[in-house]
Amino acid sequence: MVNPVKEPNVDLHDPDLFMALDDLEVVAQGVVEGALSGLHRSKYVGFSNEFDSHRDYQLGDDLKHVNWNLWSKTDKLFVKQYESDTNLSLYLFIDQSSSMLANNGKGSKWSYAARALAALAYLSLQNRDAAGVYLLEKKLINFIPPAVKTGQLADIAALLHRSEVSEKFNITTAISELTLLCRRKGIVVLFSDFFDQEEELLQCMENFRHAGHEVIVFQILDPWEVSLPDGGEFEFMDLETGGKVKANAGELKKSYDRIFQEWQTKLKKKCTMLGIDWISITTNQPLKEIIIEYLLKRINQY
Repeated sequence: MVNPVKEPNVDLHDPDLFMALDDLEVVAQGVVEGALSGLHRSKYVGFSNEFDSHRDYQLGDDLKHVNWNLWSKTDKLFVKQYESDTNLSLYLFIDQSSSMLANNGKGSKWSYAARALAALAYLSLQNRDAAGVYLLEKKLINFIPPAVKTGQLADIAALLHRSEVSEKFNITTAISELTLLCRRKGIVVLFSDFFDQEEELLQCMENFRHAGHEVIVFQILDPWEVSLPDGGEFEFMDLETGGKVKANAGELKKSYDRIFQEWQTKLKKKCTMLGIDWISITTNQPLKEIIIEYLLKRINQY
């Protein structure tokens, strides 16, 4: 077992990425509303005619939706929510296990995932849809529930900046707790390498599907995890356990690459069978192009 390792603060300030996402909204009106919501007929929460629930008042909310009777009894402001076909909740999950620290590209898998997560949160909030973030770690204590409010993106960035990648833990326990927190139907997006407890992780994602959520999985991988170098002596370390082994990459490459491809093909097939949208990315791929290409593909699909 290794001690918790803190990932260096990830730089979420990526002008090139966020300018491209702004351009995308100009070029493709409603890219988030169409692509990110999956263009479902499912009902999400907004302001329509059928009452759904209450939530805390937020600065900027229309006062006509405040429940004044409830305020007179509790001395707190609550806003009535109603069913709508447009607004949604985006639940963003990020794997905090040590294997996400692998770094043989332009940065660690975790930092890459954090930037992708921030980009999707940004797009969602730009569309006035609620976005929230949940750090999958030993205890589910670090999260920001979905909301549309001033400062939500800054709060998400701050949470990611102060987060800490953890030692080996049961990721499915954390996700199981989330089923109680993410009751409102929306979109669940998971960023993980799927290197541990794969079957249990997929079962948890299937549970979200059964609860009426759409599920999207981004498998984030290091280039060396996909294909070993052609040659050279290396010391390989298991980031979950700390175990190390020295080997010649060239001697292992053929068998390793074959086994990896077989495993990933099975993972993709399982996701497809469960109705889960699966995307595999390596950290040496330009994030901007990946996100734009994926969102535009979803628009075309629907």
